[in-house]
Amino acid sequence: MPAKTYAVEPIEPLLLEADPERSLAACGIQRLILGSEALSVVAETVAELLGGRQPSGAGEEETAAVALLVDPVRISRRGEDVKDLMEEQLGRRFPVTRTVLDDGHSELHVVDHILDEASAAVVGKAAVVAVGGGTISDIAKVAVQRASARGAGPVLVTVQTAASVDGYTDDVSVVLRDGVKRTVPSRWPEAVVADTDVISEAPEKMNRAGFGEMTSMFTAPADWRLASMVGADRSYNPSAVRLLASVVPDLESCSDGLREGRPDAVAALTRALALRGIVTGVAGTSAVLSGVEHLISHMLDQYHSGHGRPIGLHGAQVGAGAVIAASAWDMLFDRLADRQAPQIAPIETALDPERGRRKVLAAFERVDSSLKVAEECWSDYSAKLEAVAWEFHRVRDLVGNWAEHQDELRSLVRPPGEIASALSRAGAPARLSDLGQHVDPELQQWAVANCALMRNRFTVVDLLALLGWWEPGDVGEVLERAHQAVAAAEGQG
Repeated sequence: MPAKTYAVEPIEPLLLEADPERSLAACGIQRLILGSEALSVVAETVAELLGGRQPSGAGEEETAAVALLVDPVRISRRGEDVKDLMEEQLGRRFPVTRTVLDDGHSELHVVDHILDEASAAVVGKAAVVAVGGGTISDIAKVAVQRASARGAGPVLVTVQTAASVDGYTDDVSVVLRDGVKRTVPSRWPEAVVADTDVISEAPEKMNRAGFGEMTSMFTAPADWRLASMVGADRSYNPSAVRLLASVVPDLESCSDGLREGRPDAVAALTRALALRGIVTGVAGTSAVLSGVEHLISHMLDQYHSGHGRPIGLHGAQVGAGAVIAASAWDMLFDRLADRQAPQIAPIETALDPERGRRKVLAAFERVDSSLKVAEECWSDYSAKLEAVAWEFHRVRDLVGNWAEHQDELRSLVRPPGEIASALSRAGAPARLSDLGQHVDPELQQWAVANCALMRNRFTVVDLLALLGWWEPGDVGEVLERAHQAVAAAEGQG
């Protein structure tokens, strides 16, 4: 029998050190269990969380029914089916109903009819155990939130089976609405169990995708801070950025050994992703870890979904997108250093709603000729135009006093070569063309050029556009900068 080396991760001390003023939201996770053989304590964890929540006068654990939510994908640990193991372990203490969620695609999507099926499955249950990847986690959080809205809902335990994303440990879910991925509020799981024996057996590409997801912490905070400077997002909180830095001070701590699949590297990545997700939750917004690199990933998802192609691994796309995002920041820094007073387009031109709508429709007609995707994107993008127009003087002040702000922004984004080097060491894709999803140069240009048009989130791309520096030639320069960064990183390796 393997040694049980799992541990309950202490969350509160990290939060207190980074945020002594308690400006961040409380973390709703009661137990974060990480390590080898953590799978063995899932039923015990459910029982402890239920505590006194059984029906009055019941007295027997068997009265507390459990819903087990899974997808059809087999997940193994030393040759045994993890989902069967969970059903058997839970069944020794509780009545268990197993629901297999399947939308007919090779990979499950978070769409309305699947959310409805999951929500029906958890009604009347004392606890929900979700076993699988980030999609199952997101679905379970929405389903339990719906049940809780009608009264005292079930407790939620998530059993993480890969280190591919950080969404297991936050209180939001990514759903697909009219072909567009949106992040919506859901709820915290009471417990997350990450068995590193299981995660080490996940396909290498999934854990490497998790490292790609990690890289957004070295680009997205700069977009978040920029948005606050122009008045487009007032949620910026430096405590969240400090918490991120305390969780993962450098890329090397997670990249080294991941290419070889070393258990210690997988365990370090699992912990880092788990704590990253908590940062999103306590910050109250996904903007802390989601900027240009995520927009590029969502653009690829939209295109592939609209054309009936498989959707790629989100984290892998984010990693390649982070090199591009950092390259966009580099171009901005270089150009503002060379030009004393760049001309900002007149507000009537830059933020004209009719012009903006035409751009959105033209961009997303390529995805969906019915324009449902375009209309969904326009609903978000138009809100961004309105918010920036309302305080356009702040954009002018930012650019006019750039020297006062550039050092702070530079501190929040790493150079593209550094990110590319870390991805290369981890064996993760560093170029969009490395993703193996028919991401040809034309699709890359489209995804990067139009990424700011899909969401109500101000980023470096929006600022470049306001400066007149986001024409096709400028996008081409950013892609070339990213290419050169990756080529140099591969040369070093």
